[in-house]
Amino acid sequence: MLVTQEFTVKVDGNIILDDLHLDFGPGIHVVMGPNGVGKSTFAHALMGNPKYQTEGAVQIDGKDLMCLETHERAQAGLFLSFQHPTPIEGLSNFQFLRQAIKTSSIANSLSTYRELLSEFNLPEGFERKSLNVEASGGEQKKNEIIQMLMLDPKVAILDEPDSGLDVDAINVLSKQLTKFANQQNKTLIVITHYQQLIEKLSPESITIFKNKRAKQFDDISIAYEILENGFGIDV
Repeated sequence: MLVTQEFTVKVDGNIILDDLHLDFGPGIHVVMGPNGVGKSTFAHALMGNPKYQTEGAVQIDGKDLMCLETHERAQAGLFLSFQHPTPIEGLSNFQFLRQAIKTSSIANSLSTYRELLSEFNLPEGFERKSLNVEASGGEQKKNEIIQMLMLDPKVAILDEPDSGLDVDAINVLSKQLTKFANQQNKTLIVITHYQQLIEKLSPESITIFKNKRAKQFDDISIAYEILENGFGIDV
């Protein structure tokens, strides 16, 4: 679903990620790596963040993303959650989704949103609160997952979605992510180091970022080896 070829990311001319050849097919894929190696940079560069200069090719279902603006990449089916979502005063959580989905059935969308709020144990009336304003880190993460589920992208990249979540919330998260990824032709890329989440998601592959490069492994036992012994592997 999402393929990169000779994908290189630079900041002010300095190479951050170099010559990445990665293939994320349908299903769940986990991305790991030491702090500061470019995992979030990779996600933001794919989404078209103007901070990054990119070279090479990126495709979703054969569609070239490199020539598209950020909003066009979203329209092509790419979704990105953030480590630290931006608060927007005056724009409610549901109004944000209503504008993004552009649905004619507001009542059905609101009903679905409220069902998901309940599923994630978010407070009553959360749909009327301003987007990411006076919300805990856990609430922001849950809200982003709900946004993903309602926007229904082809490829979703989640940057540490487990951050700030308790055990019960992790269980709900893994259930919803698995349900999403089990749909036909859906690709879910999860940046995480949380063993419980990796175990529950049963990913198709593990991608390790290190030394400006990245390498994919079909054998997910590499994740448990890393969690036990660290990132001293050859990439």
